[in-house]
Amino acid sequence: MFDSRLYALALTAAVVTSLATPRATSCQDAGTIENLRAFAKLYGYVKYFHPSDAAFETDWDAFAVYGADRVMGASSSDALRAVLEDLFLPLAPTVQLYAVGETPPPPIDLPADTAGLMLVAWQHQGLGVGTQSTAYSSIRLNRRNRMSAGSMAPGILTQAVDATRHRGKQIGLSAFVRTQVSGGGNQAQLWLRIDRPNQQRGFFDNMSDRPITAAEWQQYEIVGEVADDATRVVFGCFMLGTGTTWVDDFQIAVRDEGGAWEPVEIANPGFEQAAEGGGPAGWSAMSGGYDFVLETENAHTGSQSLIIRDKVEWFTGQIFEGRPALGETVEREIGAGLMARVPLALLSDSSGMVVPSDDARRRELRSELAAVAMARATADEVSVRLAGVIIAWNVFQHFYPYFEVIDTDWEGELTTALGEALENESAADFHYTMNRLVATLHDGHGRVIRPDLIAVNRIPARLEWVEGQVIVTASSDRSVLNRGDVIVSVDGVTAEQALLEREHYISGSPQWRRYRSLMELGATLDSAPATLVIERDGTSREVAVARSRNVQLTEFTRPNVAEIEEGIYYVNLDNAEMTEITEHMEEIARAKGVVFDLRGYPNGNHAVISHLLEQPDTSGSWMHVAQMIYPDQENIVGWRSMGWNLPVLEPHIEGTVVFITDGRAISYAESFMGFIEHYRLADIVGQPTAGANGNVNPFGLPGGFRVTWTGMKVTKHDGSQHHLVGIQPTIPTERTIQGIREGRDELLERALAVIRGSQGPD
Repeated sequence: MFDSRLYALALTAAVVTSLATPRATSCQDAGTIENLRAFAKLYGYVKYFHPSDAAFETDWDAFAVYGADRVMGASSSDALRAVLEDLFLPLAPTVQLYAVGETPPPPIDLPADTAGLMLVAWQHQGLGVGTQSTAYSSIRLNRRNRMSAGSMAPGILTQAVDATRHRGKQIGLSAFVRTQVSGGGNQAQLWLRIDRPNQQRGFFDNMSDRPITAAEWQQYEIVGEVADDATRVVFGCFMLGTGTTWVDDFQIAVRDEGGAWEPVEIANPGFEQAAEGGGPAGWSAMSGGYDFVLETENAHTGSQSLIIRDKVEWFTGQIFEGRPALGETVEREIGAGLMARVPLALLSDSSGMVVPSDDARRRELRSELAAVAMARATADEVSVRLAGVIIAWNVFQHFYPYFEVIDTDWEGELTTALGEALENESAADFHYTMNRLVATLHDGHGRVIRPDLIAVNRIPARLEWVEGQVIVTASSDRSVLNRGDVIVSVDGVTAEQALLEREHYISGSPQWRRYRSLMELGATLDSAPATLVIERDGTSREVAVARSRNVQLTEFTRPNVAEIEEGIYYVNLDNAEMTEITEHMEEIARAKGVVFDLRGYPNGNHAVISHLLEQPDTSGSWMHVAQMIYPDQENIVGWRSMGWNLPVLEPHIEGTVVFITDGRAISYAESFMGFIEHYRLADIVGQPTAGANGNVNPFGLPGGFRVTWTGMKVTKHDGSQHHLVGIQPTIPTERTIQGIREGRDELLERALAVIRGSQGPD
């Protein structure tokens, strides 16, 4: 149920080959990796399952960077144990480490009299630590828990001005911003967008490659070009994640013919005027998950600035029944010859935890972590790369819901990823390492993103895999590429090999990986022309193609909703809003047949399903969030299960209905198609959908990386596996090269043939 954006990785054959080739591991490296494995294992157990206040209050990103650096130098198991105890015991003084084969130490003594004491323990409903999704929650019993009151959508501040007078000019946006944030992915960004007619792309920059995390007022700016046909200049500021952002003194200016900057008038640039209700006059403030408040203290200039901060609710109860018992522990071999015993429940009185503690060492450790400059952390540094692997691996180890249906040696992947992170020489190298790691999860929502490392310069063509070849289905440069051309090679690498190399770094089902690799084929960070060998009319030729940043191509142009032939309606669910469909619903309901095209992502129009149902939805729950109190996803205590519970809506669509879909339909599209499949509401023409569904649960990593993944288990309505399988067509249909050259939509033709062969409504 995630609106997937198609990000490209800058893969060249040489880089991919070098990164994908296993390296020889020296004995010294093996010892270092074993130390890091032990640290990584203990990191996850303490961060997510040891309930002490000191552990909860720790900056775990800084701890991962600092700890990885500390443990690398340990020369023996005893030395490593000493380092681990120095790192972890100030936070979790009841954790015990001992050698494998050694008699375990006696458990930590518990108070004989527990009257008046409260049990403190973790409950995880999915992973709710460091996220804003209301689908997932993590709390500590008998503690005041900070809960997100909104969604994962950013808190967006927006204003727009007419672009007509500024067409063809350079434009600049600036504002002063400061933040109070910590942890990866929590940040502010300015944004500037130039709108053009018919949803064409204009200039857009949202500072995704340079997010704002500084605590002091600083001026930030964006400079771009106003297109000759621009309609609006839209701009503002937004906040991602948790924390607080202050913004003040917006300015817009355009460069005149003489080169001087000329101010553009905007409303309430310094937030000195309040609208009715208290918000900033002249601005639109969106997102249910954030507050937008005018503050009269510490403005940059004038008397007021605007605060954007995530909404918070406080919760002190339990989110499900299960809880560990007092004295319950987990004992695990963590590596390097060490065992760890980690208590899962502690006691607290009104003044704090009832545990022994070394307050002086805890204060020292806090100072050491504060000295780790996380705002300037870069994955060019080895400790930052190692921390990224450790943080991400633990998220998936303890919370990824699909290990039982994938064939991945996740323990082995930790070793491999740590080794690659040690060998990587730059943040760009590490981008590949992390995407390769996430690819082993086979999660269509899974990817690792750092915007400045995403290849945005692409071949200006729409490509499909047809009859075992890469075929052009649409092109923005018809002087070079035509519909039906076969792409034989790209920059000296055969097209098929280039796809396979790219898919090594793409997570998901085979059909989703192939769709994304086709979207990204030939994409690079630079804008150098691509050298292609193409085949046309039986003849091969080499052509140079200028790469483009704005490749948005549609193969077929049709109205969103239309009577495509007499008595048969066509509805493009990728584009049509529900209001537009509703305007035509009476005609659709009476039609002989309807083709619903869902080769993409629905536009909030799943109410269509209710017009197809004859009885209310009784399929129950098919989205499931695990309820956990133990690490490693062992002994899951329950599930929070959900469905859509759709009603019946009138008018009922009476005619023959056919859906068209394929491998680009993912997440929300598959929730939609799941009803069609389960209730047999229509024939399904095309290919299997992507096989990746469930709310994403993104998190940040040191160095500016953001990781997305699926945080819940989604099944088919009958409880069978959906992940990687997808929604299967009832009428499998493939395109042909000949059909593409003739400009035919063979899937639509098949759907229409099904309807023509039916009797239709009485």
